Formats: sequence, structure tokens, C-alpha cells
Amino acid sequence: MDAITVEVVYSALLAAADEMSGALGRSAYSPIIREMIDYSCAIFDPEGNLVAQAENIPAHLGSMGAALNELFKDFPSSEFQPGDAFLVNDPYRGGQHTPDLHVFTPSFAEGCLIGICGTIAHHADMGGKNPGTEGFDNRSIFEEGLRIPPVRLATAEVINEAVTTIIAGNVREPKATMGDLRAQLAACRYGERRLRELAERYGSNTLLNVMGRAMDYSETRMKVELSQMEDAKTTVSGWLDDDGIGGGPVEIRITVCKSGNEIEVDFSGTAAQMPGGMNVPPAAAASAVLYAVKCVVDPSTPQNQGCFRPIHMHFPEGSLVNPAFPAAVSLRHLAVQRIADTIIRALSELYPERTAAGSFVGFSSLAIDSWHPVNGEPRVIQDDLGGGMGAHQYGDGIDAVDTHCGNVAILPAEVCELSYLIRIRSTELIPDSGGAGEKRGGLGIRREYEILEREHSGLVYTEQAEPDFSPWAMAGGRAGIPARIRHVRLDGTEQSLRKGYFQALPGERLIIETSGGGGYGKPSKRDPELIGEDIRQGKASVEAVTAVYGADVKNGFVGI
Repeated sequence: MDAITVEVVYSALLAAADEMSGALGRSAYSPIIREMIDYSCAIFDPEGNLVAQAENIPAHLGSMGAALNELFKDFPSSEFQPGDAFLVNDPYRGGQHTPDLHVFTPSFAEGCLIGICGTIAHHADMGGKNPGTEGFDNRSIFEEGLRIPPVRLATAEVINEAVTTIIAGNVREPKATMGDLRAQLAACRYGERRLRELAERYGSNTLLNVMGRAMDYSETRMKVELSQMEDAKTTVSGWLDDDGIGGGPVEIRITVCKSGNEIEVDFSGTAAQMPGGMNVPPAAAASAVLYAVKCVVDPSTPQNQGCFRPIHMHFPEGSLVNPAFPAAVSLRHLAVQRIADTIIRALSELYPERTAAGSFVGFSSLAIDSWHPVNGEPRVIQDDLGGGMGAHQYGDGIDAVDTHCGNVAILPAEVCELSYLIRIRSTELIPDSGGAGEKRGGLGIRREYEILEREHSGLVYTEQAEPDFSPWAMAGGRAGIPARIRHVRLDGTEQSLRKGYFQALPGERLIIETSGGGGYGKPSKRDPELIGEDIRQGKASVEAVTAVYGADVKNGFVGI
């Protein structure tokens, strides 16, 4: 097969995944999917290998294939029929946590299976004791809402109403959940059509051969890049602030060994599974590994199963990255981001020119039971805030972004006020929050929420509130500031929260501040023009510039 045909057909597969993503985003009901883009779409070959994926949420890289392989155990692909659709969210059957629902549909041409289309989307609520389902102090998976093993969601003729009725009866927003589930199914159907069109135009054999060639190409590129990197081995520890129920810091120990054209990531020595809800299913841990390694080795290689072949992983049983049933896992993302950050830190010791300083991986979030301001129906608001990315030798870190494994967008203030009895009073960058250095860490975010009517209850949580674990620096830079959360009461008193529940009266406020990224290089080496620009843009204060950089600021000019 000629290279042009491979390129044209594979580009069409990538475009099909992107079109699936567009269909899902435009059709979803819930802001967390429609506005915050917490979903992914992918195309797999008939054996379940990832072929093409829309570039939305890196945390979904590993779990879609893991969930599909679990589906094959109960529903062999040889028994698939045109029009079938399947659903699964069980974290112990390839999922990540119960709010993430996977939908898969097979695509056929001339009576033969030519591929499988898949979507994963974070639903606003899947039941459980907390609004939004997630909980840092959950003690078992049974507190984390409806767990769905692989089931048939639909046939060519009809949607399985028994399944949808059970789901609707167990969630806080049944109308939105059903709308989001239909949007996932519609996106998969769209992908099916695109695969059939490609098979009709180029032939099924050509399509399948292109899938295989694309994966082999990505594998080759990863191996070539790995072979050019020096063989090395290192062990690094990252830390969670706590275990979710008030215990002390929790260690994530990772050994990275690069040898030849392969790399191994071993979690031996990582802490045992936690009693709280931040444990990580293997599928989620694998996503973090795949993301971090690919970022450092070859971020531009087309993303498919071939990229994963040179990467080997070991997750000790009973550890927080491979917990035993029925451990709680709903807030696994807090640990997932720390895993990615720790791998990046390990690789920064081996290949500093390919990495950056520590980023905000605290994933400051809230989930609140609210009501629609017009019809009064119960609604669950969720918002997730990013922070600063780490600086690197080539430039400053990016401000205000959901970093490693994330990419979730911020909830628009207008959507919040139209959908919930909550006002977003302000959203702003935090001056001086990025770690100082020759290259400055990106800035964190401050967001203030006000309760408008009725008493509201919910939970908030963050990581990196502990100063010792704030975003780390490189090459003599300084760490980013820690994150913090405050509940401001009507009398003006404040309660500090890291992971906690609250009840807020109308007029009370919640203020979330995320960390800035770590700095790179000694602050004394920073270009005075860049310091002056930071001051003019409000990203740095005169006081901090004077104290940290030793700069003399006069009439807007900076001298060192």
C-alpha cells in the first residue's frame, strides 16, 4: 500500500474522531460536558486497539481500551450486530470512576466488523451520597453511585429502556443524564457512518490495513525517539496532601527505567490503597503513565495503540494504583494528576531539556446541590479549576490551565448564573502565584462564588494546599504558592477548607485559589524587560519583584 493512501485514509479516521467529538459536545445537556469538555471520543479496530482519538482529555487515554476489553469478555465481538450499543462505567471493569460512562458501537461494512466507535463522558451525577457522586472520604465503591457492568444499551431497533430507567431512577439529574447519554450514542452513530463511508470508498481491507500501518508507524516513531535518549534509571516520590479522611501525606513512589527503545514505569513502594476515595484503578493509572511518557518522548506522534507498545507498567496489587475491591475511587483524578507530575519530575532528572518544572495538579473543585433559577428543578453544579503550568528553559509557564491529564475547561460564569442559584463574582489570575525564576511559573486562578437563594450544601476539595507539596521548581527556581479554599460567612468570618463539606446561606461565599507553577532557573537571571512586563500586566507586584528578584522599580522601569 502506498504512503499517500495511508496518509489520506488515516487523516480521515482522525477527522472522524474529531467529528464525533463535535457531535457530542454540541448535543450534550450538562455544562460539564457541553461547556467544560470533559469527554473523549475514539475509534478502535475490530480487536479493540485504539486507532484514532479526539484530543480532549488525556486522562481517558487508557481507560477506553480497558473498558472495551472488559466488554469483549461479556459480549464477544463475533456476536456484535449492526445497531448494537454497549454501556459500562464500572471502575473494576475497565472504568475510571462511576461518573465516566463509556458507550461503544460496532461499525459494519459488507457484513463484516470494520471498527468500533467509543465515547466516554463525565456525567454531572451518578448517584451516591454526595452531589456529583465524587467524595474524598468515601469508604467503598458502594458509596459512589450506580456501578454498571458491560450491558447492551441498544439494538438497531430500540434503546434498552430497562437500563435507562434504572439509571434515571438513581441520579440527581435524570433529564440531563438521559440527554447526555443520547448525545454519546449519537456521536458513536456518527462515527459508524464515517467508517462505513471510508470502507465503501477505499475497501474494507484497505481501511483495516491502514489502521494497522498507522499503529506500526506510531510504535516506530516512539521507539526511534527512545533509542536516541540516553539509557537511565531513577526513582522519585510524589506526595498527596492526605488520604482523604484526615490522615497524613501519602507517597506515590515511581521508578522510571529507560533501556534501548523501551521504557518501564514501576510503582513498587507506592503506598497501600487508601481508606478514602482517591484510589486509582489501573486503567486510570495507565492513562497517566501513557500521557507523561508520550509528552516527554514524542508528543507529536499520532496518538494510537502503537504509542503504548514500548511502554511497560507495574502496578502492585493492593496499592493505591491497583486497589482491591471494593475500595473507593471516585476522586482518582487527584492522584492521577500527581502520578503524571511525579513521572515528569523523574524524567526531568534524566532529560531536563525535554521537561518543565512542576505544575498545579491539585484540581481544586466544588460540587453543590442547587436548583434551576427558572423551573426550580434540582441541579448539581460542578466546577474544576486549573492553575499554573511549570516553567521550562524555553519560556514561562502557561497561566490558568487544567494541567497534566486534564484539559477540562472552566465553567462559564454566564452558564453558571443561568443554570444554578449561584453567582460567580469574580475570576482572576493571582499575582505572584507562579514560582519565580529566570522563567516564571504560570499563574493560578482565584474564583469567588456567591450563594444567591436558599441554603446550599456541598463539598470542596483540593490538593497542593500543603506548602511542602506545591509545584516544584527546576534549576534554582522557586516553587509555586500553595492552593487554598475559604468559606466566607455572613458575619465576615472565614473557614479554611482543604477537603470538606459545607452549608452556605444566601450571601455567603466560597473562594478557591489554585497554585501557580514552579519556576525555572535562578530568579536573578530573569530579563528585566520580562519583569517589567509582569508588573504592567498585573502578574507581579512591585513588592514581590523587589524582594524576590532584587529589582529596583522606578517610574515603571526595572533595573537589577
